[in-house]
Amino acid sequence: PQLLCQPRAVNALAYAYSRAGLDVKGISKSKLQQLIDNDIIRFPADLFLAFGDTEEGNIIAKKEEMLQKISELPGWGTLSSQNLADSIWTVASKGISLPRFIYSLGIPFIGTQASQLIATSYKNVDDFLRALDDASSFDESNITDKGPRPFVALTGDDESDKVKGIGPVALASLLAFSKEKVLIDAAKGNDITLFFFNITTFSSTLILIIFSPPQELAKAIKVHDEVAVQFSDDNNIHSPFKGMTIVFTGTLPTISRSAAQNTVKALGAKSTPNTISKSTDIVVVGDKGGKKAKQAEEMGVKVIYADEFLKLIER
Repeated sequence: PQLLCQPRAVNALAYAYSRAGLDVKGISKSKLQQLIDNDIIRFPADLFLAFGDTEEGNIIAKKEEMLQKISELPGWGTLSSQNLADSIWTVASKGISLPRFIYSLGIPFIGTQASQLIATSYKNVDDFLRALDDASSFDESNITDKGPRPFVALTGDDESDKVKGIGPVALASLLAFSKEKVLIDAAKGNDITLFFFNITTFSSTLILIIFSPPQELAKAIKVHDEVAVQFSDDNNIHSPFKGMTIVFTGTLPTISRSAAQNTVKALGAKSTPNTISKSTDIVVVGDKGGKKAKQAEEMGVKVIYADEFLKLIER
């Protein structure tokens, strides 16, 4: 594959850094284009390598050098460049959830919902990468191939337990992604360095984010295991969320919003809408969830914060 299609690089970077992916705040496409044009960034990992690690020596020097270069660009300045560095550090220090990691890979037809379903099925990044590795040897053209079927956690052994929402197009896309040998050979660790290749799949050219050697970003970012909680109806009798309408706002540590929504539904919650109304029973507030928290207080709706929520679902 051809390395980094320059005209499309900004879109691929924006996709990786988006809220649903690596969730890097305060960097628009125009600013990303500036960084690309000035040879400051080519891959998503570049910013994490500069700002995501605070070890002594050359790391500190590299951070200061990067800050200086960015601050001198038109429209940036010291404050904007430092805000970018702080955003990268926040993501690197907290890590990212498995659904965000899967989404950030840019696999065709694997959006936020499919990423969540895949993460819930595989639980951790090691098992997900192992599934990709196993799928890479499957010969889809040979109908007599009696080897293990790919992505059994998604399809079920006999398709009786297949994951709803992961259809044949998504599975074919995952399988095509697994066939990129350079991707699978390099992606065998918890911590990922990402970069872009231009490849042709499904008769159309698509930008995929794929792996370079993982050790470079191993000190900068971690992929958290997915929290998957399942309860029987009997266990829901004493659930603090049973029959309630729960609204989430802000970012929760260690668990994605969709996983949190699925968890409270498993605990008997009635619904998890995105907006607060008179029917809302509880608002769960994470990082930077201020507006809805204030709105809930004004409406007299019960507010609980992330730490309390996590304790409740872990009981």
